Amino acid sequence: MRYIVIFGIGATIGAVAMFAAFEYHVVQSSDGLVVVPKTQAALNDVIVDVREWTVTDWNSHPNLAMALIENGHADLVRQSVSNGLLHNLFQRIENRASSDTDLESQQL
Repeated sequence: MRYIVIFGIGATIGAVAMFAAFEYHVVQSSDGLVVVPKTQAALNDVIVDVREWTVTDWNSHPNLAMALIENGHADLVRQSVSNGLLHNLFQRIENRASSDTDLESQQL
């Protein structure tokens, strides 16, 4: 009888975990963990770390972006997209500055 009870408890925990995985996103951001309901029941994007995400990453995960926006966390999408754009801009400026320096040194 004891094994049946243990099995029942394990099956219940597993069922609850599967339900949560199908119904919720757990998102790690720079502000901490955020749990939002999914827009569609699926086993993708269950636990996601968006701290280093770029525009390309968000384009690859539209359901996650939509779920965050619909539940009042659009700032997480906006923040990582703007950080990525600023990072790319600064990287281009640095590359241009280093190429200008290389050209000047070659001319001398």
